[in-house]
Amino acid sequence: MAEYKNNTIPGLIGIFLLTYGLFFPSLSAEWVSFIIDRLQESMNIMDSGQLLIASFAYISRNGFLYFLIYFSTLLIVSALAKNTNSTAFSLCYIAATITAVFFINQFHGESSSYAPHFLSLGLLLALNTYITGQRYYYLTFAVILFFLITAMQCLNLIPVLSKWSFGADDLAVSLKTADSFITEDQLFTALYFVLFAIFFLIAVIFALLVHLFNMQITTLKRFQVQEKELKETRFALTESKVYEEIHSLVHDLKTPLVSVRGLISLIEMKYEKSEDKKLKDYLTRVDHSIEKMNEMISEILYENTKKEIHIDEFLRYVISHLALDDQKIRLEMEVQENLPCIHVNKIRFARAIANLLENAIISFEGKAGFIQIDVKQVNDTIRFQIRDNGPGIKEELMQEIWKEGFSTKDSSGIGLSFVKRVVENHHGSIFVSSTPGSHTQMDIYLPVSSGQGGAHDDIDYR
Repeated sequence: MAEYKNNTIPGLIGIFLLTYGLFFPSLSAEWVSFIIDRLQESMNIMDSGQLLIASFAYISRNGFLYFLIYFSTLLIVSALAKNTNSTAFSLCYIAATITAVFFINQFHGESSSYAPHFLSLGLLLALNTYITGQRYYYLTFAVILFFLITAMQCLNLIPVLSKWSFGADDLAVSLKTADSFITEDQLFTALYFVLFAIFFLIAVIFALLVHLFNMQITTLKRFQVQEKELKETRFALTESKVYEEIHSLVHDLKTPLVSVRGLISLIEMKYEKSEDKKLKDYLTRVDHSIEKMNEMISEILYENTKKEIHIDEFLRYVISHLALDDQKIRLEMEVQENLPCIHVNKIRFARAIANLLENAIISFEGKAGFIQIDVKQVNDTIRFQIRDNGPGIKEELMQEIWKEGFSTKDSSGIGLSFVKRVVENHHGSIFVSSTPGSHTQMDIYLPVSSGQGGAHDDIDYR
């Protein structure tokens, strides 16, 4: 729909300008009368100044007329053709423009010569190859067209070019005749050759400058894309290496734990017949602690390791890992009664919730703030809502915050991408809403554990 509108508007403008251009010779009768009056006066008093005024008026009038024709046909043809640098576009543009010029000549008797128009179109299309695809293509084309059309109208008044069909219309012939009579062709030949060179060079230089500027912009954008890809690759490698090292270290912890557990078993066997109940109690508690550590290591190593956990217990575990002592933060927590358990990887999901809370705390930058945690059941999901009254997130960054490596605090940028990955690994979804200067709210929806009567496998809650 957007492309349709983009093509339609230039096309409609082109039709309007073309219609106006076709009627312009009739509408500019006073303009022509002015030229004829100045021409007659110059002949009467042999005044080259009046002749120059008449010639400038002629160039202005014809320049405006053919600017309308050339530009309107460009708008119409470009609305029909997708590629303004194709051969089909060039042929259609030449055909449309020459047809428009033909009707003007037939109905208004402007000029019967088409050679200057073919030359103009050839030069114009040659310069068009340097500007096609530009962001401000129509504006750039209009500027080049203005200088080129003006240059070509100067050629119409150079007497020596008359034999090549330049300046074959009645006004141009009359002006050149007067110049021959007053200055013996000296004035128009010198003046309009210089003006032609100036306007033509301006058109060429402008097209080249726009082309070079566009190349610089394209190169800059390419470098920015490459830099971004390099940064993402470097980040991925770093994260992969760090994760691998952590994984290896955590895995290595299992070996001494197995040894400790074996030693505990030997001690239990040795003192099996002992009457020391306190010693047996200590050994049992040590064994339970080792078992718990084993479970935690498994959850760290294997993200699909999950278990049932009460939400109150889970939230206490999360809060215990937050450093709130030196903060001016007021943390409120509201949990709906009788909520079912959640089936999560406790370590990873707790880290995800902690990341959101830590981001909220950091956003206050040491100032007083308010964070609210609200947990309740919504249909067949458990919703974790974390809302703070911090500075909020700018609208243009709302889609960027989930990308790996993105950060506004010179941090690693792992936080929110990790949160999203963990939530999705639990078949959940996460949403963010924020108003700069007011608040930020994160909503995480987790499926109710299947053990509590709610299905969650392979369900997309997003």
